This record gives sequence, structure tokens and C-alpha cells, in this order.
Amino acid sequence: MSKPHLLYIAFAFPPSTASSVYRCTAVANAFAEDGWDVTVLTLDSNIWSEISGVDQKLADSVDPRIRIVQVDDGGSEEPARGDLRRFSRLRIEAPYVWKEVMRRRGRRDFPEDFHGAWLAPASKAAREVHADKPVDLVMASASPYVAFGVARCLEGVPYIMDYRDAWAFNTITGAEDFDTGSERGKLEAQFLAEAAGSWFVNDQIRDEYASRYPESAATMLVVPNGFDPQPGHAAPGIRRTQHPRFGYLGTLQYVNMPMAEFLQGWGIAFPGPDSKAEAVFRGKLSASGAAGAEVLETFGSASRNGLTYEGPISKRDVARFYGSVDALLLLLSTGKFVTGGKTAEYLATGLPIVSVHDLGNAATELLRDYPLWFPAKDLSPGSIASALQECADALAHPDSAVWDAAWEYGQKFARSAILAPVISDLRDLVGHPVQRPLAEEKSNP
Repeated sequence: MSKPHLLYIAFAFPPSTASSVYRCTAVANAFAEDGWDVTVLTLDSNIWSEISGVDQKLADSVDPRIRIVQVDDGGSEEPARGDLRRFSRLRIEAPYVWKEVMRRRGRRDFPEDFHGAWLAPASKAAREVHADKPVDLVMASASPYVAFGVARCLEGVPYIMDYRDAWAFNTITGAEDFDTGSERGKLEAQFLAEAAGSWFVNDQIRDEYASRYPESAATMLVVPNGFDPQPGHAAPGIRRTQHPRFGYLGTLQYVNMPMAEFLQGWGIAFPGPDSKAEAVFRGKLSASGAAGAEVLETFGSASRNGLTYEGPISKRDVARFYGSVDALLLLLSTGKFVTGGKTAEYLATGLPIVSVHDLGNAATELLRDYPLWFPAKDLSPGSIASALQECADALAHPDSAVWDAAWEYGQKFARSAILAPVISDLRDLVGHPVQRPLAEEKSNP
């Protein structure tokens, strides 16, 4: 029997280091593991090497059965490319005028600044894939939201919209970016109405979308982020320590995270250069990897108090990093729609977690029952210091039963377990149901 063919549209895909690639990689891998032919349509990796960096080790995590089709950006990433040899005279002499020209050009075919320019080359590539081997299902991961426009270019082929974020509103501030009666609001309503389904990373975003577009609520599904076991993933050894080593891993959204409050709280919990605690931060300092001098200065001055920044880390070395620390720091932006891409991965480590974020965040629902959770009650330095001290006390007097329970709790967030049932439903949608063993069919007529 032939395999169903999935066309997966992911603007960012390994070796890109954009934060979205982890969910995209896991979804594509899960379909391949389930027996689908998977073709990924993505941005040319040479462009990623110019704008935010690449990680070849991350590319090794992609299932080798997956076919990857790289597409030119159509000019969408030109503002982010810093090669002076590419600069036009207009860009050099009137950069603001040039940027506005590029913004408007990007919106000609799709209402999204700059990224709209990807619609034409990506749609052309999608049609070529379909002509070569008919596509049974399209899945588009956003942002950028132009991926949803590309998903609709194959007439008669069902498509799924995967919202890693929200198009209509800011998930951090909650501010509306456009209303349902606007051009984009009407377009989004049409996309959702004609889609075979839509995925959201948490209940809060899904519920907000259901209230905005109630006619499509029945096909909206929560498919939360999970963790992808990396080489070395194992239950942590219980180490009694009076000198705790805390770790943070992830992109530091410095502007939105409560970093200043954390630093003050750390100074209260572990004062002076003779502090017995240390904290190491790994990851990019922004989505692009660039950071202002004030950010670097912050870490430079904090190093006297046991805090260090040691740069980005390859996804394939993540387990080794977790094995080198005693507890984890979870700093998140404030917002009821914020889960945080690292939350499930943190839980899966079985390590103590100190939460430094608004407890109204969506992440709290995942963490609430975790046995080794130490939340700051609010974002005051005193509350943050108390959470750090409570965690340090637990590390000095560990309870093996609690650690065992924490490990067991975290393993239920494996992304494979989350994706298996929804992929099974999509097999039914495209007419390729799971083939059950004959004995099972006889017992379940």
C-alpha cells in the first residue's frame, strides 16, 4: 500500500537555529516515523547562515527519510542580511526609505511585512513537489504566517495550520494586532474555515482563537510542545550539595524577561564574591544572536557574584549541559499566553526548577504538580531570593522519593506521545488509516 505524502511548510528548519526549528523538526520526524513520505519546504540554509546562524549537529537530528526542499527567500530576508556587497545605493543613502520600500513590496502578495515576499517562490516550489509526487496533506507551521498562504496553493489538498504563536495578537502583552473585521482578520477567518484543522500550543491561545473565530472552533486542537530526548537523556543522579550550580538554557529575550529582578534576587539569596552558589547561562542573547553592550556588561558585572554567560550550545549537547547542573532557572516573559519552548524540556530532566515568571503564565499549568518546582511567588527580588534559597535547601537535603516522582512526572511530556494520536487522526483524514494486525481487527470488529 502506498504511503501518504505530507508536505510540511516550515520557514525555519535545521540547520537553522531559529527557536521554531525544534517543534518543526519533531513534527516532521514524527510523521516520517509513522510511515509517511515527508517533504519539507523551507528557506535556503545559506540565508540562515547569514542572518541568525546554523547548527550542523541539529541537522543530524532530522530523520534521513525526510526530503528537504530549500527555497529562495524572494527578498523577504534582505533587511536582515548584513553583507555590504549586497547593499543597493538606495539602502546606503536612504536606509529608512529602502526598508519601507521592501516592507511594502513584501505585502503585495500577502499581508505580512517583508515575509510576504516568500509566498511566490514557496508556492511555486510546493506546486513542483505536488506535480512530482501528489501531496495528500499540507501542514504549515507559523510564524511567519505567509506559510499559511503557501499551504493553500495546492487546490483540493487539505491543510493543517500549526500556530506556534498567534497572528492576531501579541502573546506577551495580549495586545490585538488586528481585529476580526480587518483585512487580515477576514483572511485569517477564511484560512481557518477552509483548513482541515488548526493546532495551538496551549489552551489559552486556542481559547482566544475560538472566541475570535467561533465558526472554526470545532477544528481547533491543542497540540502542546513536548521534549525530544537527546543523546544522554537519563534520570539525574541525586547529588547532595552545599554549593549548588544553577543553569539556564534557551534564548535570552532580555527585553521581555525579568532579568533585572532575577539579578537582584540572586544577590539577596547568594550575596558577595564568596557565594557558594553559581549560575551558568547558555543560549543566544536574542533571536538573532546579537545583543547590546548593556547585556554583555550585565553578565560581566554579575560574574563577581557567581553568574556567567557561556554562549550558545548545540541541541545535540543539551543533555550534557543538564547533567552538569544541579537545578534549572526558568525565566519567562510575562503573559497569560506564554508557555515557553523550554518548559517541557526542563520538566523532562527531573531536576529542580526555579520559576522566575508571572504565575499567571500558561507555563504554570504544566509546572503546578511538578514535585521539584520552586516558584517565586511574585517578581519582587525578595520572592525570587526565597525561591532560590528553598531550592538550595532541597539540594542540600535531597529526598530520593521526591526526585523519583519528578522524573516520572516529566517523562509524560515526550513529544512522541503527544503527536502519535493526532497523526493517527490525520491518517484517517487522508484515507490512509493505521493498519491494525489481523488478530486485533477480529477482536475489535
